[in-house]
Amino acid sequence: MIQVAVENSFKSWRKIARDLLTAEIEPNEVVWLNASQQSLFEPSKLETRSSRIYSITPDFIELAHAAACHNSDEKWPLLYRLLFRLIHENRNLLEIESDIDVRDARLMAKSVSKDIHKFHAFVRFRRVECDGQELFFAWHEPHHFTVELATPFFARRFGSMRFSILSPKGCAHWDLKKLTFSPAVEKLSVPDSDDTEDFWLAYYKAIFNPFRLKIKAMKKELPVRHWRTLPEAVLIHSLIRDARNGQ
Repeated sequence: MIQVAVENSFKSWRKIARDLLTAEIEPNEVVWLNASQQSLFEPSKLETRSSRIYSITPDFIELAHAAACHNSDEKWPLLYRLLFRLIHENRNLLEIESDIDVRDARLMAKSVSKDIHKFHAFVRFRRVECDGQELFFAWHEPHHFTVELATPFFARRFGSMRFSILSPKGCAHWDLKKLTFSPAVEKLSVPDSDDTEDFWLAYYKAIFNPFRLKIKAMKKELPVRHWRTLPEAVLIHSLIRDARNGQ
């Protein structure tokens, strides 16, 4: 068995997968470790047994790039197994929706896509001043490693303000010109409130419609685990109570 350590990124996995392919290492011969664990082999030092130039289809690259952001470590062996099978077994493998590996990879990608959607919907910025500059911070708790995929949206939408989005899965920073990324942080790093929060709470309370209240549907679209990161969520319990009491 060959043990290889991979950093938590598609780029890192792709390089290792390429080295394993050229050495003709089958998926069941590889044990995938995370970067904090010590691997026994450097894939790049494996004997090259094939000079074949591999042509990987764009649909696999897109699928793998998304699945690589999933929270499960099972993504790495799954993606290498899919890649190996695409090359040596069936180039049209991704069209077989009943295939277990294809199904699992697509489910991972779908879960990541949903996480990105919730990332865009649930981030709330707080204004602070630092050395005379206006800065905006937000704390978000994504389920998957979606910071790098989700945050370009905010750079496009709020390109005129300097901001940082902090999370336990990594952080993103916009300086008006370039989006950069840094390691994960604890929530203690995030400001608690800003001058606009009272206005936001008043606005949320004004648009709340008790006659359209569907608690199960709301919790599905706005999972309870996100409530503590949203300023308007402090009102949810009281608004639900008042709606039930007919107030």
